[in-house]
Amino acid sequence: MLLGLILQEYFAIVESLIRRIPIDNGRIILNSGSFYTFLDKNLYIKRNEKLRVYRQLNMIVCNSNSFTSVIYDKSSKKNNRKIVLNIDTYKLLKALYTTNIN
Repeated sequence: MLLGLILQEYFAIVESLIRRIPIDNGRIILNSGSFYTFLDKNLYIKRNEKLRVYRQLNMIVCNSNSFTSVIYDKSSKKNNRKIVLNIDTYKLLKALYTTNIN
């Protein structure tokens, strides 16, 4: 049941972001603060617990000891820590979830 809530929230977040942020090589890249705002809307479990599930299910692409990835910003020519959402995982989980619900 808890996994179902996490998946539903993840689907809603990604679908909202797809309409606003361009997809770059099958990824949505955004600042951690923006992403944390989404995660903090529904506090049925703590943000870090949600992020652990996201990392385990490959919903986010991240370093082994963090929830962020180092992304090179071409405009500022600097490396920045960002949240990277994996769109391929979203599509796969959404298809599996939809199939099992119906």
